[in-house]
Amino acid sequence: MHTHHSYKASDLIVPQPTRIEDREGSFRLHPRIAIAAEKGFEEVHRFALELFGCKAGGEDILFKYQPDMQQEAYILTISKVQIVIKASTDEGAFRGLSTVRKLALLSGNQLPCCKVEDQPEFVWRGFMIDCSRHQFTPKFLKKLIDVASLFHLNRFHWHLTDDQGWRIPLDGWPKLESIASKRKELNYSDGRTYGRLYSKEEILDVQEYAHKRHIVVVPEIETPGHASALLAAYPEFGCTGGPYETQDRWGIFEEVMCAGSDEVIDFLSDAISQIAELFSDPYIHIGGDECPHTAWEECPRCQARMKQQGLTDARFLQSWMTSKVCEMVHKAGKRPIGWDEVLEGTEQLGLPKDLIVMSWRGLEGGLEASRRGHEVIMCPNTAGCYFDYKHQDSEEEMGNLGVSTLRQVAGFSCTPDSMDAQTRANVLGSQGNLWTEKVTTSRQAEYLLFPRLMLLAQQLWKKEDAEKLLQKRPILIKLCDMLDIACYRGE
Repeated sequence: MHTHHSYKASDLIVPQPTRIEDREGSFRLHPRIAIAAEKGFEEVHRFALELFGCKAGGEDILFKYQPDMQQEAYILTISKVQIVIKASTDEGAFRGLSTVRKLALLSGNQLPCCKVEDQPEFVWRGFMIDCSRHQFTPKFLKKLIDVASLFHLNRFHWHLTDDQGWRIPLDGWPKLESIASKRKELNYSDGRTYGRLYSKEEILDVQEYAHKRHIVVVPEIETPGHASALLAAYPEFGCTGGPYETQDRWGIFEEVMCAGSDEVIDFLSDAISQIAELFSDPYIHIGGDECPHTAWEECPRCQARMKQQGLTDARFLQSWMTSKVCEMVHKAGKRPIGWDEVLEGTEQLGLPKDLIVMSWRGLEGGLEASRRGHEVIMCPNTAGCYFDYKHQDSEEEMGNLGVSTLRQVAGFSCTPDSMDAQTRANVLGSQGNLWTEKVTTSRQAEYLLFPRLMLLAQQLWKKEDAEKLLQKRPILIKLCDMLDIACYRGE
């Protein structure tokens, strides 16, 4: 381990901070040191004691209040005798602690002396996990949340409903559990099923764990497409009345929520108010992607709805549904987010102004949304934000649909130079998305997520030269090993 003592802090820290000054010497972290915190930092103090197995008391590590710093900003000073973290908020102090934790892991607890001044460039730095296609245990989700927080990520987008399974517990809708949460596994002939609902306790537990690490949880309920599981449970919510099934195949299905059905509206209204109660953070993602309109064109109830609303094309029902669902989200005291398809078919009705648009099919949707005055999250599958894609174009590699190389991720910018100032002002940030059609274990998920998610975390915290960032690969792989993560080790 002794070789590490020659390392400078600036070589080790990812995301690379706003400003860092390397200094002589090192601070040895061991269980006998004591940690103190000024008033207001009780939470991060408790977390630090737990993390390093130390005691409260002396000021070997000190959390110090410094007024007028940005929300997530911190100043970290490591000298031979003391570590001081200054911040205005618990969140800033936590980011500073994460930097100390990474240095401790990489230096064998012999932290190189330095001074760091740091704050993020983007407010939305996230990752999305699809738990419909593959249902991850709360234990594994916590592991991901913990590692994400180590890299200053602050949004966990939890994809909970889709054609292949519904995972949100809702009172008064028993068939969500008995039918929508389970799919018949077609590759067996014995009728076995896959999937279940998460319990409310599990959801609250994951959420509490995320909040301790200053990560906001964003639940997603798909509307009006990707609804096979829901329709299997409640066929009256579809245009034809069924029969439908919770899908054990991948793809886009013609069966969607019936835009002419008042029962669907009643269900969504109840579902959203229950989701808003279960999840305490400000956002609810309402889906909106990949919704075919064929069923609406043939459906008498949908035709009647169009007439009643004065709509001239079935496509426009999508924006009618989006607006209805946004109203429910507002009523529940939350802010809606939708995939970029919500921009389509809006010529007649437009969209609610505070809807945040998540641009996934390239940057175009985000540019268009921004032109219309919406805030935007840029996570284009064309530029490295889809982590279900292969690391490289090889038959040996696992992954689905496309390729997203480390170099592509390391070079990603959610505000490219070609973007005008107005659009740039509307970009909140980005996230890495892991869809799980072809993921069957948590180890596979790790291999697909890491180190790509760490590279993305850098570009959302502070834009870094891609080549310089790629040189940190050995450090990222070492961190994965220390954290027991099965990561990709190639170029």
